Amino acid sequence: MKRLHLALAVTAAPLLLLGCVVMSGTSKTDFAATKQADMVFIGLPAPLNWFVAGMQGTTFPVSSTLSLTAAHVAVPLLKPIKAQHPICDVAVIADNNLGKIVHQLAYARAGRNVTLFGYSAINSLPKSSRGKIDGFVKRNGCYYGIVTGAGAVSGMSGGPVIDSLTGETVGIITNVIPGEGAVVFIAVQDFTNVLDRMRIPYKTY
Repeated sequence: MKRLHLALAVTAAPLLLLGCVVMSGTSKTDFAATKQADMVFIGLPAPLNWFVAGMQGTTFPVSSTLSLTAAHVAVPLLKPIKAQHPICDVAVIADNNLGKIVHQLAYARAGRNVTLFGYSAINSLPKSSRGKIDGFVKRNGCYYGIVTGAGAVSGMSGGPVIDSLTGETVGIITNVIPGEGAVVFIAVQDFTNVLDRMRIPYKTY
């Protein structure tokens, strides 16, 4: 775990600028992801977005009119940003989520098995991956969780990290640690100020 934390400390800053523009670990095509998350085009649709570093991301509903995503996904979108964390890679956007699954949020806990959902910017297919929360590290004012044994590809940025036992969403995918087979996410407990402002409920345990 310490080795992963060191890798995160070294790589987090540049990766936050790039998002999930690289592949780490393994993920699979999973059409269950279409019920858990939404695909958004930041630039051109695939395959044209291959030429602009995979300008595609993922969002997920937290109310009938609001969705959560990574801030680096939200900023280039045409959809209105309702709230954004001043430091961490988190944003709330306006969206029409009628008829969609609304995610129930909760604090992330170390040692828990989780499932990650999102969309590939390479082929726009829905993706999922499974792993375990290895631990957390505070860096530059943000509380990062590290999921080992999981994988993510470009386009999964902004997707949900879901506790496999409770079904609650505990974080937002932001980037990967190349060569480590690990995915980095922002834990719910690190953006409660944004959730409180938008009156989005969550469990603290």
